[in-house]
Amino acid sequence: MRYNQTERIGINATEQIFIKEFDWVFREQPIVDVGIDALIEQSENGNPTGKFIAPQIKSGKGNFHVSNKGLTYYISNIHYNYWLNFDIPVLLIAHIPEWDKTFWIEISERNIKKVKKRWKIEVPNKNQLNTKAKRKITELLTNKDFEYETIKIFKGEDLDAQTIFDIAEKSNCIADSNESTTKTVELLEELTEKTNASNEKFEHYNEIGQSFKSPQVVASVKTYSKNINIYSKRLENECEIFAETFGEGIFAYEQAIMIHFLITKDLENVKESIKSVERIPSALDNAIDGVEFMRNSLSKLPNDYNSLKESKKTMLSVLDLIIREYKVAKTIVLELMESAKELLKNNS
Repeated sequence: MRYNQTERIGINATEQIFIKEFDWVFREQPIVDVGIDALIEQSENGNPTGKFIAPQIKSGKGNFHVSNKGLTYYISNIHYNYWLNFDIPVLLIAHIPEWDKTFWIEISERNIKKVKKRWKIEVPNKNQLNTKAKRKITELLTNKDFEYETIKIFKGEDLDAQTIFDIAEKSNCIADSNESTTKTVELLEELTEKTNASNEKFEHYNEIGQSFKSPQVVASVKTYSKNINIYSKRLENECEIFAETFGEGIFAYEQAIMIHFLITKDLENVKESIKSVERIPSALDNAIDGVEFMRNSLSKLPNDYNSLKESKKTMLSVLDLIIREYKVAKTIVLELMESAKELLKNNS
């Protein structure tokens, strides 16, 4: 199924609010649901104005950290790069079935804050999605006199050649993210070699009776710690490249599927689109296995030396970040493939 029950409840609740309380038009995303779930158009006295906004709907307390002030939603680097690629305003809609309440916040750079190695956005308790929020949300709507790329794609309207070529070029960013994954694996292999070399050296020191406080051992530990720090920086840099290129690439890829189907109704292109990304999940699984192997190896390192203890802590944090981002990427691709297959099923 395209949505689980909780997600379906959230979409239905959001749709009802915009239809009944706002008297606006709610068009649910018809094909893929990686980034936005619908396109909402303002309506005045039953007449659509051509002003739009897009919601990303999250349903259930499990998606958020709940506090007295409101809800906190943590955002991966991939989703950060993905959402900020939209040319129309995007709302994060938080529907909490347990409370029978719905909240909102604009997904924008001013509302997103950096926390350690990812992002977060706060949804205040006062931001309930109801008629009282209509004025503020109206202020965020797009200008109807400007032809927005996302709106035209969503509605299946003809696009100019430049837009189509731009999307095709951006889709190539997925290949760049694949290259980044390959580079990450290579860096891990290099670090494994350095780790093995250091272990051999430490075993030799042990065989000749050197204590763990001897100058030679301490110097070797410092060198190994330095190597870990260097590779931490390189791996984190590759993870940033991966998140940026994958976020931009998958955004364009989703748009490309929509363009081809909504405008040409070409199902064969949808099939080819599925084939072009079907190997990504298994490739990410292999990369995750390599990262987790390194993580398990480093977690066993002793904490007898401060330099090694700190470098290990830094590296483990970076490896956790990589695993998180790769898992997010895998989930996005699987959801996109599932949605595309459903499209084929419903139109065959």
